[in-house]
Amino acid sequence: MIEIYTDGSAMKNRSGWGFVAVIDGTKVYEKAGKEQVGDTNQLMELIAAMEACDWAINSEYFKDHDITIYSDSAYLTNCYKDKWYINWENNGWKNSKGETVANLLEWRYLVKMFKDPRINFEKVKAHCGHLYNERADALATGKAYPDETEHLTKDKKNDIIYIKLSEILLNYSMKKFDTKTTINMIMELINE
Repeated sequence: MIEIYTDGSAMKNRSGWGFVAVIDGTKVYEKAGKEQVGDTNQLMELIAAMEACDWAINSEYFKDHDITIYSDSAYLTNCYKDKWYINWENNGWKNSKGETVANLLEWRYLVKMFKDPRINFEKVKAHCGHLYNERADALATGKAYPDETEHLTKDKKNDIIYIKLSEILLNYSMKKFDTKTTINMIMELINE
């Protein structure tokens, strides 16, 4: 299975998105981008998922693997899980207030992905210390606020590494991660 962790970020008229693709506990690809001034966080979450799907379905890995997209966006994952899109389609892409669904172009693309049985969307808790979710967040934030993230002090970088390593080892000790996954995650952390 291909696991892809996505995130979007928007604040102060800056926005960015990022995703990290993982197979068998090993990062195989990551990508990030910056969008237009004034975009919303919800739009960035959708664009991150779109970019992840686009990469996955066009990658060499897709023919042999199903995909799970992990997002901390309830906006995205609830639409998938609760099938909001069925009512939208049946109502000419109008929401319950009779207004055109926000982010219509993005939703139309994602609904095609929702209907593909090889692609699944799952909610992941934001800022819970999961290495790849945190990496997706860092990619999105780095694109949205490059001037604020490129100048981290060495101490701050070390603090981030320590927190991530502690989380990896905690998950290993609780048997949430096997040895191979734990080693791969530590190697990814070292190589960041």
